[in-house]
Amino acid sequence: MRNRTRKLDAMHPSQKTASTPLWLAIRFPQLPLDLHNRGQSGAEREPHSGRPDLVDAPRDEAAERQALQRLAAWCYQYSSQVCIPGDRDGLFLEAGASKRLFGRTEVMGGRLVNELGQLGYLALSGSAATPEAAWLAARERLHIDASGQLRRQLGPLPLSRLHLDTSQRAALERMGFRQLRDLLRLPRKALTRRFGPALPDYLDRVLGIRPDPRAMYHPPERFASTLELAAAIHSCQGLLFPLNRLLEELCGVLRGGDSAVQSVHIALGHEDHPSSQITLGLQSPTQDAGRLMLLLRERLERLRLPQAVRDISLQAPTLLKFNAGQHSLFRDTPAEQRQDIERLSERLQARLGKQSVCGLTGVEDHRPEYSWRPRALDEQPQCVALPHRPSWLLPDPVRCRIKDYEIIAGPERIESGWWDGRDCRRDYFIVRERGGGTLWAFREYKPRRGWYLHGIFG
Repeated sequence: MRNRTRKLDAMHPSQKTASTPLWLAIRFPQLPLDLHNRGQSGAEREPHSGRPDLVDAPRDEAAERQALQRLAAWCYQYSSQVCIPGDRDGLFLEAGASKRLFGRTEVMGGRLVNELGQLGYLALSGSAATPEAAWLAARERLHIDASGQLRRQLGPLPLSRLHLDTSQRAALERMGFRQLRDLLRLPRKALTRRFGPALPDYLDRVLGIRPDPRAMYHPPERFASTLELAAAIHSCQGLLFPLNRLLEELCGVLRGGDSAVQSVHIALGHEDHPSSQITLGLQSPTQDAGRLMLLLRERLERLRLPQAVRDISLQAPTLLKFNAGQHSLFRDTPAEQRQDIERLSERLQARLGKQSVCGLTGVEDHRPEYSWRPRALDEQPQCVALPHRPSWLLPDPVRCRIKDYEIIAGPERIESGWWDGRDCRRDYFIVRERGGGTLWAFREYKPRRGWYLHGIFG
């Protein structure tokens, strides 16, 4: 029986460790430089020797803290438990619950590092059973699944890797300590007597002996990000790369919060000129960066920059709940056809202007030419009960000879408009032409002025 139990344990190790916490640490070793260079492509970021225009840029710690908060919100798409340590440039993610969705932690970590690189951030990932151990593992790109392996895998690390203050590390090195394993060999009482309680407490948190509770990050209900450009951009085409990074960052945050946006505001900052403003409006909420980028390209084609662009700000002041049912699994369904119409109208508005693309809505008026009006696409159409009407009205009625048509229905008398001086007194008929088309014709009965074609049935 004992042998059989051992075999089952060997076959299903995940059942033993399913409840064991597993932390993924993300380190940003050059966060200040990344914030300075994010607006440039890889080729533009290559160092050039002998350039006189290279200057030292001051470090902006407030911008770094804001960047870590945005990155924490972006990481929500991989874990609902994200922590910002506060005393280092990095993040902690509880990864145990995410393994079913994203696979082993080394796969998940590699995916995170790759996608963060596409956003312009150099990142390192590592995982272990405790946050502090995961932080050490990330520096070495290690993924340690079992807590029992921490001493063996982390023991060879030099003291410079440990998260200790400089004076404490220097004191340890003066006493001959070189690696983490040297400290782990000493009894806890001896460490406390020599160095105080802080060092043994830190080592206990690395090994999981001492609890290490962390305050979890909760993303805000709005998004705002500013990208400072290392070099001014003079053309709209040159703005596509940094704008795409901002949109990808936004949509990662939206996926993490299960949210969507229906409008996005972009400000292009200039040296000594008011910012150029761009607002993207959509017919339905989205979290698709490609859809937003397509509209943005249309807007940029019409934009004329008054000056070179120094910085780009993107804001989504309202995050909406995302409805996964907005995307149909099948083609040619009514929902899919409606989405196609929405995409087309969005592109037309982005290219021609919002006022140039509109829909129609009914008006409480029996006169055909006054029974409708233009409406904005984001305005709900008014439901008005009307008799059978053709899909298309001619811009102006066209005189015709009724003997060339066959009357198949009518008359329908319309007598209205006496109050505004545009009164009409007509008898309408549905007629069929010789070619088979169905038309709408009328004759005025006061005064009698003959027959006219007014509409075409689809």
